[in-house]
Amino acid sequence: MPRQIAEREPEHPASGQFLRDIVFGANDGVVTAIGFLVGFASSVSNQGVVVVAGALTIVAGAASMALGNFLAVKSQREFYDAMEKVERWEMENKHETEIEEIREIYTNYGFDKQAVEVLTKRVIADKELWLKVMMRDELGLTREEQPALAGVLIGIFYLLAGLPPLLPFVFFKPLTRALVMSLIVAVLVMALIGSFRWFLNKGSLGGKVVETILIGLIAATIGFLAGEALNLLGISGVSV
Repeated sequence: MPRQIAEREPEHPASGQFLRDIVFGANDGVVTAIGFLVGFASSVSNQGVVVVAGALTIVAGAASMALGNFLAVKSQREFYDAMEKVERWEMENKHETEIEEIREIYTNYGFDKQAVEVLTKRVIADKELWLKVMMRDELGLTREEQPALAGVLIGIFYLLAGLPPLLPFVFFKPLTRALVMSLIVAVLVMALIGSFRWFLNKGSLGGKVVETILIGLIAATIGFLAGEALNLLGISGVSV
């Protein structure tokens, strides 16, 4: 019912429920890609090696993120189910204590004593409603839905954002020019991610875009410094 109410209002876009997976996947994809490419390209001279290593890194990263997010969401859902069983047991075996907790919840919300009694009687008359209130307001838990979809989404958006910075190494030569073009593409992708965050969260468009780009550039700088460190140590990678 709450979702149906929200869907009637255009200022509550339905895609917001997937914001975490979309932004996390896309941002991690482009940040990982550009961080790796800048660092690796600065330590090798063979452009083909950069392309192959970059592609393998991005695909492996997408798979890892998808499976990791699937397990994380599934684990959270399993934890919710376990706590739900505990609450059901307490409702049956610690009946009066659980009723007092409902009164306490609504008292803390600021309702007067009369309203608290009305709400408490209404809630405890419906065991499923009672359970939902306890899970949400006592334990602060919400049920995670669709672990598989969460995994697929984060993997897809990781790929969608991670592959564009690799393409300049396929279409542009020499390596330095490809690297510059890759940075430009990565900044554009990060700007799109920042714009998407703004579309859902509003606030300052420029602030969201700049914040996203800065995070990516920090990762690219770390990658570059790592590549330079390898050069200084005499580990220059593949040169053929």
